[in-house]
Amino acid sequence: MAPAPKFSMQEQEQMILDAAEKSIENSSLLDFTMSAIAKGAGLSMGSIYKHVQSKEDVLVALAANMYANEAAMYHTVLTLPLTIPEKIIATNLIDRSKVQTYSFEGQLDNLVSSAALLKRGSPMWLDRMRNNSKKIEQEFDLLFSNAAQSGEFISGMEAVEEIGLLLWSLTAGYFQLVRQHQSLLQGDNAAAGGAIVAIAPDAPHVRGLKRILNAYEWQQPLTQQGIEKACRLLEDIGFR
Repeated sequence: MAPAPKFSMQEQEQMILDAAEKSIENSSLLDFTMSAIAKGAGLSMGSIYKHVQSKEDVLVALAANMYANEAAMYHTVLTLPLTIPEKIIATNLIDRSKVQTYSFEGQLDNLVSSAALLKRGSPMWLDRMRNNSKKIEQEFDLLFSNAAQSGEFISGMEAVEEIGLLLWSLTAGYFQLVRQHQSLLQGDNAAAGGAIVAIAPDAPHVRGLKRILNAYEWQQPLTQQGIEKACRLLEDIGFR
């Protein structure tokens, strides 16, 4: 089937990503086919290969889109009227089922960290994925930098990298363990999806983050009332 001339290159790209998502949901992240994407998008194989060169390229393209949405999500949360510690805890209180880009995004995130897969990605999509991932880091770098410069983070600039590393390790490790547990339970079902549901404001993970945050000096230390306030604001914007 020849591509409809009324569709721009950008529109075709979105059609391909949408078709790829449906194809993966109907099979899996490993078993989807390029022909199924072409059929779902209503485009010729030649048109498909103008945008993505391989199945691995499709996964990188989907990840690039996922990271762009994630960066926008974090930007929204980090601009809420909260203290810096409350903003940090808010990013962990998001109900991922309400903001997920794809049902399989946890597994996609794991796959696109594989060196073997990345070797088969095209430079354009690899650059786009890495740039969008960098935007997420930049949101938090800016948050901590502003906190130190404004005096809200009293411990000072020298502790910014330290606390950032601690919080990232705890958060990334927690969500990775939850995703692995979900994948083991789900086995080969569908695309091994399943978003991480909202964490309770008094969950062990939240209590651990609170301890780490309050081990440093802030103008306003994190309180349970602040955690509950973060939950309410997330509910107001549909993130919880």
